[in-house]
Amino acid sequence: MNLDTSLFVRNLVTGTISYLKEIDFNLTTKQENTLESSLMSELKKDFELQRKTPTQIINTFLNEDLKLKVTLTPNDFGEKARDQIIIWGISKAKNLDNK
Repeated sequence: MNLDTSLFVRNLVTGTISYLKEIDFNLTTKQENTLESSLMSELKKDFELQRKTPTQIINTFLNEDLKLKVTLTPNDFGEKARDQIIIWGISKAKNLDNK
């Protein structure tokens, strides 16, 4: 199970944008880039060095940076991103189990 980190991050950002539009909130390009950068910097690390899940990274961004009072779950990002979160979790668990 290989996961393309760039595609994974793009799907997470797209899913976040879609969710926020449903609650009448639009990210600026700068905010979108900040979220993408936060996800990339964490998810590009080796599994054992990653300290937050993709959902935690996004919720921290939404609640601390944007001061929104929302908590997203993997289902909120859409089917593609949700499936990739599952693949990421399984891959991380297998990787850490083999160490």
